[in-house]
This record gives sequence, structure tokens and C-alpha cells, in this order.
Amino acid sequence: MNNNKLGFATTGIHAGEAKDEYGALVPPIYQTSTFYFDSTYDAARACDDFAKSFAYSRITNPTVDCFEKKLAALEHGKGAVAYASGMGAITGILFMVLSSGDHALFCKAKYSGTEDITTDFFPRFGIQSDTFNPTDLDALEAAIRPNTKLIYLETPANPTMVMTDIEEVVKIAKRHGVMVGVDNTFASPYNTNPLDYGADFVIQSVTKYIGGHGDILGGAVISNNEEILRSCRLGTLMHFGAVMAPFTAFLAIRGIKSLAVRMKQHNENALKIAEYLESSDKIESVRYPFLKSNPQYELAKKQMKGGGGMITFDVAGGLEAGQKFMNNLKLCKIAVSLGDTETLVEQAAAMTHTMIPKEKREAAGITDGMIRMSVGLEDADDLINDIKQALGDK
Repeated sequence: MNNNKLGFATTGIHAGEAKDEYGALVPPIYQTSTFYFDSTYDAARACDDFAKSFAYSRITNPTVDCFEKKLAALEHGKGAVAYASGMGAITGILFMVLSSGDHALFCKAKYSGTEDITTDFFPRFGIQSDTFNPTDLDALEAAIRPNTKLIYLETPANPTMVMTDIEEVVKIAKRHGVMVGVDNTFASPYNTNPLDYGADFVIQSVTKYIGGHGDILGGAVISNNEEILRSCRLGTLMHFGAVMAPFTAFLAIRGIKSLAVRMKQHNENALKIAEYLESSDKIESVRYPFLKSNPQYELAKKQMKGGGGMITFDVAGGLEAGQKFMNNLKLCKIAVSLGDTETLVEQAAAMTHTMIPKEKREAAGITDGMIRMSVGLEDADDLINDIKQALGDK
């Protein structure tokens, strides 16, 4: 089948699945570390190119391979490399494409783990980095140096929900021979496909929407550049060892098969809740891509199928008012992470982004009182009622 001609849900269910010799409908879990060969000739041929054979599960595994093919099809990529976590994928690609003496540009607001890599680890390896404001692309182009090798962005950004115009960033990058990478975790491949806009690679934290049930850790790099994929597999995956386990891949495959219906509900619920929050006088500000009041609404409509399941907002009264609101919630759970069936809330400045200095957080638009909500699959009216009672709204 040509996956490009199939719908998203059909692709997620059928892509990457080889015919099983016993007729098993569900792809088996190949819970093995190594694979045997019928002859030394077969062994030598397999070990001559680990990327295209099954010899050792630290490099390739049939269950993981099935997952990689499914995810690549959903992201419109030629292939994917799965890692043990989202951070495994992020560090895997960054240390594969950047070397000592290189320079990279990162969007100001981003996942705190990515921030830690740029701040704490890049200097140890002689890699330079700066940040850019996604709403000022002229300044981005001006920041490109002769040794700039990568422009890295999140859209929407974690946790500010600021959008970046992927297509325009790619145009700028191509003029300077710079690679573009996109962390697509917040949007998911259901809502955005950065490779379609010319990005060189995409990162997914499989822990989030791909897995979808809060019970696995995983990550992946997806690309149309086969050299990037091969380098990741035979470089950072093989030698750093952040390998996705076969059982994790099995659960991720299961997650992908329901991704389309889940994302539809995440999108629908989040928009309803964002509209309610915007109408409440207890809320100071709301950030959600598909709110018509969003200054980046047209950009969101251009490159997103739906607004996603993530909202950030500030409760009137600041940090303490926000904490009181969170402590009063009954259905919504206070927790880090996102993309689960349950609705999760957190204060970024006090939880996921606490290791980032206050002045750097504020420069990126992360206020002390900002609440990040990962809207789950509960009935939207029940979630709104929970928010109402926590705010003391009538």
C-alpha cells in the first residue's frame, strides 16, 4: 500500500506491519537481545550493515522496526530511529549533527531538558548556541553565523504555546545552508507535519501523545534524509545505548493505532476549555493556538490541523492564586508530562522548568504563575465544571 494515499487513522493502524507467519493480527514482541544465523556467510552479511539487518537489538529489532515505520509514515518521513526516551532522541540527534566549533540557534521557550543540554552540556563539547524569538524572523536570520549548523524549534513551544512559522524558517535556513529541526511533541503528527514544510528532522517524545496512556517512556527522530537516520542509528543509538525496548515499542504501536481518535478528542476538549477560560474574569490570560483572539491564529490555522491538547494560562492574582486553583482541582491531576488520557496541570516555573534561572524563564515568556494544562479525554463539561469550582466561578 502507498501510505501517502491513505488517511491518517488508516496509516496508523496498517503501516509498517509485515505479514506474520502464524497470522497474528497484532505485531509480535520480539523479546530478544540477539539473533542467530544459519551460516557464517549470513552472519557476515548482516554484520556488514547493522542498519539493514537484525543482528542485535541495541541497533535494530523487528518490533521496534514496526513502530519506527508507523511513526515515519505518520510524520511523512522516509524513516525513524526510536530511542528510550524523548531526551534520548533529543540528545541523540543534537550530538549527531553538531560538533565542536559548531553554532546552533534554539527558540527561546523550549522544553527544560533541551535547555539543560544547551546550557550545561554544549559548552563541555565546544558547541555554541543562542536563542531566537520565533515572532521575529528577521532577527533570526541576522543571528546566523558562518559556523551555524542548526536552527531548532518547538511549535507550539513548551510551555508558552508560541508558534513558529516552519515554512519561513526553512526558507531562511536554506539561504544559509543550515539544517532545521522541529520538536513536534506538542502538536503531534496528527496536527502538524514539519517535514512537509521542509524541516530536516522531527523529534517526538513518544512518552506523550504517541504512547498516549502515561505508561511508557520513548522518543524518536524522523527524517526524509537517510544519512541523518543512518548516522543516528549507527552513531548515538548504537553507541550511547538509549535503546527502545521491544515491549515499549509494542505499547507505542498500540498507542499509534488510536492516535487519530484521541487527538480529535484532545483538540475538541482543549478548544472548549480554552474558550471557557477566556470568558472567565478569574483568568488573566490564555494561550491556545486555535483561539481566535490568539495573535498567531492565522499561522496556527496554516500549519495545524487542530489546536492540540495543550493550554497555558495565568490565574488572576498571580502565583499564589494559581497554586490555590490547582490545589482545589478534583478531576484534573497535578503532574508533569502531557498527552495522557487524564487531564494534567502544572506550574512550569515551579515544576518542569524550575532548573532554569528566573531571569531566563521570564525572558522566554514563562511567568511564575503560568499554568500548563494537558487536556485529557474526559468529558469536556466535567472538566469545565472542575475548573469552575476550583476558580470559585459561579
